Amino acid sequence: MLVAVADIGGGVQLEEALVGAGLAAKWDVGQADGPRGKLAYEAVVLDADHLGDRLLEIVDAWRTHDSVPGVVAIGSSPTARELAPQARVTLLAPSASTPTLVTALREAIKLRLTGGLRWPVMRAALKLPPATNEPASWAATLLHARNVDLEIARTALRWHAPHYATPTALLDQLREERVLTVPELETAAKLDGTLTVQSMVRVGPLDPQASARLLWALASMGAIDLTPEIRDVATPARRALDEVRANLRAREKRLERSTYYDVLELSPLAEYPEIEAAYRLVGVRYAPSVLERYDLSELASSIAPTWELVEKARTVLVDDAARGRYTDWLRQNLKSLQTRWAIDIPSIKTAADAFARGQRALGDGDAHRAMSDFAMACRHHPNHPDYEANLAWVRFRIQVAAGKPQAECAAVERANVEVVIAGCKPWPRALVALAMLCAAGGDADAARWHLAVALSIDPNVPAAAALAQRLGLRR
Repeated sequence: MLVAVADIGGGVQLEEALVGAGLAAKWDVGQADGPRGKLAYEAVVLDADHLGDRLLEIVDAWRTHDSVPGVVAIGSSPTARELAPQARVTLLAPSASTPTLVTALREAIKLRLTGGLRWPVMRAALKLPPATNEPASWAATLLHARNVDLEIARTALRWHAPHYATPTALLDQLREERVLTVPELETAAKLDGTLTVQSMVRVGPLDPQASARLLWALASMGAIDLTPEIRDVATPARRALDEVRANLRAREKRLERSTYYDVLELSPLAEYPEIEAAYRLVGVRYAPSVLERYDLSELASSIAPTWELVEKARTVLVDDAARGRYTDWLRQNLKSLQTRWAIDIPSIKTAADAFARGQRALGDGDAHRAMSDFAMACRHHPNHPDYEANLAWVRFRIQVAAGKPQAECAAVERANVEVVIAGCKPWPRALVALAMLCAAGGDADAARWHLAVALSIDPNVPAAAALAQRLGLRR
């Protein structure tokens, strides 16, 4: 046992306590800030209060050291209490009894080969000598990994069960070196960054036990990344999943203490056909039949309550008697609610008229007049996706015409629109405006993505055809 504690009094006291408990322990202040040199300890006690916000870094350094010791931390500071769970390390109070410390150390030793998905840890778990992570070592390492103690693989992966598995360039190298079996290659082919570890274990053709061992090995080698969110949107599938997750989160937040009009994104003027059309549009993005196509990990539990609220809103708003009672309830409780849509009728009409004038002005080439009208629409109906997105687009055009940097202005206005439409149903005109801002900022992939969604809902939305042709989007 290594006592890597900075304080001489605390270090000596811990060493004596562990030796008195029958353990071979040594205090070394030189290791208090991380491993130095070649060491051969089964466990290390860290000084969490001394390390402060470096705790995560130093725990990781010990876990990737060739000796792969188990790690226990001693400390009582707020920083230590906050970071210890993130570091997945047991944190004991300085006043902890010797039997408690011994128990924690023995548990850390038992789990030391599961504390991190790293190449040195994997080699140690396989009882192989240290080696460089390079082709010459891969075949033998993978051969042993296929028979590793299943509990080691399962325990190491348990921390990452809800994380998405995304291939790295190293996986391509493993394929080129032909060190994977055919069933392993078939399983690896499904690693596209949209499935979590818990899904990949069951996806086949390998059985769950073999899949767990393979994922453990690939992650330890760096052939796959395991991340709690989508790693990047480099593929359409990952972009789609990333957008679904972002919208679900934003919708839950946006609809907190809101109204049924906000659920369907309708004004109180809406009649039956508009309510049904809005219900269908919300379903395009949030219906269970749509969301269940995705591996949503921890957000899967949001599907049912999200849609139940939509169904309830539709049921009330299409029933005249129920809608009347709901209107009476709103009058009494509106001040305690947050709403974008349950606003007064004159404001709704004024905003709609101003937006229509702005569209005509934009069509006539008068951007300044269009901006004035769109701004009026936004003042009377704040956070309306169409109004805000078109105002952002015109504001961008005017700024660029005044000599401001195009990419910088596009990025700012794009971010503004993304905030407004997050968690909403798809609004075609807003999405076209967003696509134009993405294109102006140099992100053609995002522009094509938003434009495709807009055209799938309304093939005749203004400006969409010209932009689609410019971006080479097939319709």
